[in-house]
Amino acid sequence: MANSLTPSQFSTLFSSLTAIDRRLSRIEAVLKIGQNPNFGGAATSGGGGPIQQVPGGGVSGVSGVGGAPAPAGPPAPGAGAGGPPPPPPPPQSLSQGGQQQQQQQPHPTQQQQQQQLAYQQHALTQQPPQQPIIPLEPPPPNFTISSRAAMQATLDAWTLPRGYSMRIAGAKVTGKRKVRWVCFRGGEARHHRPPVDPSVFVKAKEEGRRKPTTDRTSKKCGCLFKFEVIETARDSDVWVLHYPNEEHKVHNHGPSTDTSDPRARKLPDFVSAEVDGWLKEGRLVSQIQEELKKRGYVNVLNTDLYNRKRLLKKEENQQQGNNTQGIGQGQQQVVG
Repeated sequence: MANSLTPSQFSTLFSSLTAIDRRLSRIEAVLKIGQNPNFGGAATSGGGGPIQQVPGGGVSGVSGVGGAPAPAGPPAPGAGAGGPPPPPPPPQSLSQGGQQQQQQQPHPTQQQQQQQLAYQQHALTQQPPQQPIIPLEPPPPNFTISSRAAMQATLDAWTLPRGYSMRIAGAKVTGKRKVRWVCFRGGEARHHRPPVDPSVFVKAKEEGRRKPTTDRTSKKCGCLFKFEVIETARDSDVWVLHYPNEEHKVHNHGPSTDTSDPRARKLPDFVSAEVDGWLKEGRLVSQIQEELKKRGYVNVLNTDLYNRKRLLKKEENQQQGNNTQGIGQGQQQVVG
C-alpha cells in the first residue's frame, strides 16, 4: 500500500496521524484533570485553550480529524508538557491567610481615626497662647505693670517675642513718678569715631590683647517708637502705659531676630551666675553653649560667652593687682 502512495499523499497522511495523536494526548490529559477531586479550576488543554466536553464524546476547542488543529494559547506557568498544573491551596487556607493579613494590616480608616484621636489629645494638653503674636505689635494703652522692679521683665515679655526691645531714656522721680521708654533702635548712629592709629594694633598684638574693633555697625535707625509708664498714684508702685503721640506707636524697621537683639540673648541672673562659675573653672565655651541649649537658651552666641570670659579675666587681674599693691603698702608702713 505504501508503494501505491505518492510522496505528497504520504506526507498528508503522516501529518493527519500526528494531529490525531496530539488530540488523543490532550483528551487523555483532560480526563485525568477531571478525575482529580482537588482541582477546582476550569480544565485547560495542553495548549492553554479552554476545553469542554460536548454530547457525543467530542471535545470542543479542537477541529475534526481532517482539519487543522485549533490555535494553542501560551502554556500555563509551572505546567509540564504532558502533566496537569499543580493544584491550588484549599479554600480554608486561603481564608485563614486573608484573615491573618487583615489582622496584621489595620484598615486605613482606622489608622486615620487613631491619628486624629492622638492629635486631639495632644492639642488638649497644650495650652493655647493668650493672644496671637504679631510682629512689632505695640503694647495696648493702659497696659498695667505691677511694680517698678518688674517693669523691665514685664515689658521684655511683651516686646521680645514681637521682634523689638525697649530701653529707658529718662525718668521723673519726684511726685508722681514717670519712666520714659524708647525703642532700642531709636536715635541716630554716631559716625564721628576717630580713626585708629596702626601702632595701637601692633601694641595690642604684642600684649596679647584683642585689637580694637573698627568694622562695628550701629543698630540705631532713628525709630520714633516710644511710650511712658506713669505711676497711678504717688508711692503706689502701680504703673500704667501711655503714648504721648500716635506717631510714637509705629516702628520704622522690621522685626529683629532672636540673636541680633542683645536683650533677647540676656540670661536670667541665676543662670548668668552659674555660667560665670563655669568660665572661672575653665570649661570650654562650646561645652557651656551646648549646656545652655539643652536648657532652652538657644539665643546665646559664643561671642557673648567669650566677651564674658574676657571681662571676668580682666576683673581677676585687677583684683590681683589691687591685692599686690595693698600688700606692698602694708610692708612699707611696717618698715617705716
